[in-house]
Amino acid sequence: MQRFDEMELHAVPLMEDLPVAPVEREHATSDASRVRRIVVLLTDLSLFAALSIALSPLLPAQSDWIATAGLAGFVLVVSFYYFAGSWLLWGKTVGGTIFDVRVVDADRSQMRFKAATLRWAGLLLSLLTAGLGFLLAAGPARRSLPDRMSGTRCITA
Repeated sequence: MQRFDEMELHAVPLMEDLPVAPVEREHATSDASRVRRIVVLLTDLSLFAALSIALSPLLPAQSDWIATAGLAGFVLVVSFYYFAGSWLLWGKTVGGTIFDVRVVDADRSQMRFKAATLRWAGLLLSLLTAGLGFLLAAGPARRSLPDRMSGTRCITA
């Protein structure tokens, strides 16, 4: 048995150098149910509620709107990196991993940066309008405002 410090490491090619395998249609997956998508969203939003509560002791003792706006801006930037980064790297967030929901482009390929950014903007718009953008998913197409803005779909993986 080799020790860790005796192992020889080999170079790994960058993602750009790897051949892209075509998407197999045999393993076609279905659209995620509305309930599953809601639970995924609530799980992910609870992470940001917990982050805000954890960082709130850093605010000054007196209510200062600049400090509160700074905390809100920080949470907003972190949410972009969390959502867009998770969708780009893995196709799903922590909530999506728990409840087996994956976000893909309309042609079921991996999401691009522009689509991830548009999806995050649609998510933010939907949250700022008290969920009106999510009501679009109640229709037969099952596509919410973030789905429509970015050209993506939520599927069960």
